[in-house]
Amino acid sequence: MSKKISQHTDTELLTLFKQTTQNQYLGEMLERYSLLVFGVCIKYLKDQTLAQDATQQVFEKVIKEVVKYEIPYFKSWLYSVAKNQCLMQLRNSSNKMQYSAQEIDDLELTAEDDSGLKLREYLLQDKLEILQESLQNLNKDQSNCINLFYLHKLSYREIENKTGLNFQQIKSNIQNGKRNLRLMLETKMHKNEN
Repeated sequence: MSKKISQHTDTELLTLFKQTTQNQYLGEMLERYSLLVFGVCIKYLKDQTLAQDATQQVFEKVIKEVVKYEIPYFKSWLYSVAKNQCLMQLRNSSNKMQYSAQEIDDLELTAEDDSGLKLREYLLQDKLEILQESLQNLNKDQSNCINLFYLHKLSYREIENKTGLNFQQIKSNIQNGKRNLRLMLETKMHKNEN
């Protein structure tokens, strides 16, 4: 019996995508880490709309670039692509968003630091990973509804069409998912502080 697509590891999905060029494999990987990418973009760009646009640009770049490289750790590579996209956007921005020139220089140094992630970036990545992990620990319908509603900005009607769930089920999954997600995050953050 073959695995469901969601049961494959990142490495397996990447290999399958490169062998077949079927978008479902890459799509599964991007969906797994959409929250991580959006979180990185919101951190650097400090604006939800700009972060959503940057997330879309990252995904477009990944689709073009992923076949060109040997990628041992997809999640780390994707994080770097997202970070670099944001830094490039900040450099090219006329008003430099809410960053000063010094802050942009600091961000660039952090991005290019060979000794690894700076502490603040490490802490942010850790929190984003906790959020991503918590989202994956929700039941499938709750996780899917939250992802589609908050990250992909789909309406209830669009979620109905995509999932087959009715309005009340979607509403319930979003409400219960948010509550469960908050409880998991509070528990994990509390454990990390101790």
